[in-house]
Amino acid sequence: MQYVNGPWKFYANYAYLNATYQFTGYLASPNNPYANDGRVLVTPGDTIPGIPTQTLKLGVDYMVTPKWKLGGDVIAVSSQYYVGDDANQAPMLPGYWVANIHTSYQVTDNIQVFGYINNLFNARYATYGTFFDTEYLGLNNPQMQSPGQPFSAYAGLKATF
Repeated sequence: MQYVNGPWKFYANYAYLNATYQFTGYLASPNNPYANDGRVLVTPGDTIPGIPTQTLKLGVDYMVTPKWKLGGDVIAVSSQYYVGDDANQAPMLPGYWVANIHTSYQVTDNIQVFGYINNLFNARYATYGTFFDTEYLGLNNPQMQSPGQPFSAYAGLKATF
C-alpha cells in the first residue's frame, strides 16, 4: 500500500503467514536437543520453523527537489522457531526491527547518484536459526544463528542506457 501527497510518499507492507503442520507424525531432527532418538513428534497446529509469522515494512520518501529524494524505512520481523524444531519445543529465535535511510539525486535522465545506510542503529539480530552437531567442536549449545547485516553505508553511481 502506498500514499502519495505532493512531495511525500508513504508506503506500508504487512504479511501474516500462519504456516502450520496438519498431520501427526515423526520428523527427523538429529541435532535438536529436545528430540527423542533424533526425531520429534509433530502434531496438527505446530508451526513450521524458519518462517516468521509477521513481517512489517513502513517507509517514507520526500522529494526535496524534483531530482533529489530522501527517505527511510523500518522493517520489523516477528520471532520464529529454529529450523529443526518442528515440534516447537525450543525457545524461539527473537524477532527484530531495523531502520534504514536512503537518498538519491538524478543528475541527468540516465545518471543517478545514491546513498544508503542500512541498520542505522546497528541492531544485533539473527535472521535464521537451526541446530548443529556439537560433538566435533566440543560446544554445549547446539543453536546456530545467521547474524543480520550490521550497520553499513553504501554510495554509488547508477547509469542507465
